[in-house]
Amino acid sequence: MMALAGCGGQTGGGNAGTSGATAGGGGNAGAPKITKVTVGYNPTISLPQALLGVNEGEFKKRIPGVAFSGRVYAGGADVVEALRAGVVDIGYSGPFPPLKAYLKAGDIVLLSGAAQGGIELMVSKTAPFKTVADLKGKVIGVNTLGSTSEAMVRFNLLDAGLNPDKDVRLVRIEPGDQAEALKGGEVAAVAAPAPWPSVVALNGNARPLLNWKQILDNGDYLTGVLFTTKRFAEANPDFIKQFVAAHRAITDGLNADRAKADTRVLAAWSKLTRKTLNPQAAKAAFSTIRLTNEAAQKSFERDMDVALKVGFLRKKADLNGFIYTAP
Repeated sequence: MMALAGCGGQTGGGNAGTSGATAGGGGNAGAPKITKVTVGYNPTISLPQALLGVNEGEFKKRIPGVAFSGRVYAGGADVVEALRAGVVDIGYSGPFPPLKAYLKAGDIVLLSGAAQGGIELMVSKTAPFKTVADLKGKVIGVNTLGSTSEAMVRFNLLDAGLNPDKDVRLVRIEPGDQAEALKGGEVAAVAAPAPWPSVVALNGNARPLLNWKQILDNGDYLTGVLFTTKRFAEANPDFIKQFVAAHRAITDGLNADRAKADTRVLAAWSKLTRKTLNPQAAKAAFSTIRLTNEAAQKSFERDMDVALKVGFLRKKADLNGFIYTAP
């Protein structure tokens, strides 16, 4: 039998040991109601739903009675581990960490898309590189090892006939340090999600060897997604419906006026990270991002093929169940 959406209160019973989801009173058939939720996310303009939801009170406004707090993580793998440990209840990051987690253990479920595009492979304007194949023997910096950005770089290296583990060396370079690393010759190329490629272009005298559309499928790839543990979703279906609805409402509101929205998102990002963006870099960065709620299974089938090709996965697996369907 199908449950009626929005009928009754939220059910409790979040992740084991979670500090984010606690019991209150009420709920369906005596089940506790969620009163506190912790959101773990990467601090990037590619995840504006998390930025505004946590830091500007958008989640609280749309889901009254629930107190929201946030925890910031450098990479998606850290968000996944925080979910598994019960430190956070909801996660936002690039798609490859939660996809990899699901395919290995089946304990993470996808709730919604958040953003597309934004990743670029940058090189110095004075460098002689014309194609990705020209990077043979060079060092490439990525924002986080195991990230969606690294997966995209590895995929394009393989497509150019290079072995990412033998023909180049991939190292972690913090996004904020990538411009200086490129200028100083520490690396020959860098990759990260927006806004960092635009910052590198401006401060590192750089250009895209692969722009955000050339990275994969003319820009039709997810760089931001919303997810949680299967256990938390199944224990709290009513809350999950409310949260996904809030996420979608934020996305739709931002898309209704991107110029105004981008200014707002940039302000929230700057407040959180205590960093500022040159207006020219900010405008260029936002132009590479598409905000979306879509998360089709065929997109993840493609991502799984990419993950297999680049060595993030050992074998193909069944994706049925990865995209959460509310009862």
